Amino acid sequence: MGSDKLVLGVDVGGTKVAVGAVWGREATEIVEHPTDTSGSEPLLDGIEAGVRELTAKVGEPAAIGVGVPSQIEFASGTVLTSVNIPLAGVPLREVLGHRLGPRIYVDNDANCAALAEAELLGVRNLVMLTLGTGVGGGIVIDGRIFRGTHGLGAELGHVAIIADGPPCPGNCPNRGCLEALCSGTALERDATELGKGRPDTLLGRIYEEQRRVTGRNVVQAAEQGDADARMLFERLGTWLGTGIAGFVNVFEPERVLIGGGVSRAAGLFLERAREEAATRALPALWERVTVELAQGGADAGVIGAGLLAAHEAERDTAQVGAASRGAEALAQRAPEHGPTEGAS
Repeated sequence: MGSDKLVLGVDVGGTKVAVGAVWGREATEIVEHPTDTSGSEPLLDGIEAGVRELTAKVGEPAAIGVGVPSQIEFASGTVLTSVNIPLAGVPLREVLGHRLGPRIYVDNDANCAALAEAELLGVRNLVMLTLGTGVGGGIVIDGRIFRGTHGLGAELGHVAIIADGPPCPGNCPNRGCLEALCSGTALERDATELGKGRPDTLLGRIYEEQRRVTGRNVVQAAEQGDADARMLFERLGTWLGTGIAGFVNVFEPERVLIGGGVSRAAGLFLERAREEAATRALPALWERVTVELAQGGADAGVIGAGLLAAHEAERDTAQVGAASRGAEALAQRAPEHGPTEGAS
């Protein structure tokens, strides 16, 4: 559920940092600045500047949530690995807390996006896959983000589909995982290899001109009816459907959502993915799940980060209250007099 208190959501991406005031399910007064990736300090300065610019308009928030495209040790808010932004090794929650003061909560951006989708759709159990340069994922169980023991779990893009498939293009030792098969990087890799070996085809001619075939090239070729490009998307859909079936069998979600840049071409692969998943998922689970595109749009990251702040601040407050009540109860049960005579 959303918060009736003002929280801020910060969505840190490879190209821009967006900060918004989040009330319930809506983000307002969003400010955006280009991401300075020249180093961790300039990037932190940019995050701080965006937050201060917004608080000058809307006032001090009860808490701030920050979503970053990184692996986060959630309890400490430390960035363990980060591919596109220079934050690896930074204790982000602590550093931003020193800079900004109020409660700070940091999580993976795909987790935040999944939380936003659950809130916007009014569901409590969902799985979200973001198909972009890599493949990210987020899981919401009973209205809260599932993270695993240390906050590093739910790496859905690194679930293997083909044991001896292509190596993962990301920071992952796996082969044949969803990121190696269904990401924009994988689509470009496969299209380039196909074009390189078939110079008399449309993809081949594109390769001869550019020495590569981009994802956008593949989309355009497929939309023009090119058989090779359509085959690549059919294959992507088959692999994606295999992964979806596994997630349905494990988590039994109400929704499986597909987002990310590659999802803009969903008309070329999503129905194939549904068909494949239907043949693999357990029937009793499959008939109760809906597979569709993510609905949150461009503001989902900001909304999700704000919801993260609202949920975690509420949980912290409840824990402090419980601890205080426990201490009061112990004090009331304590003896009114000191040790009895002869006690050691």
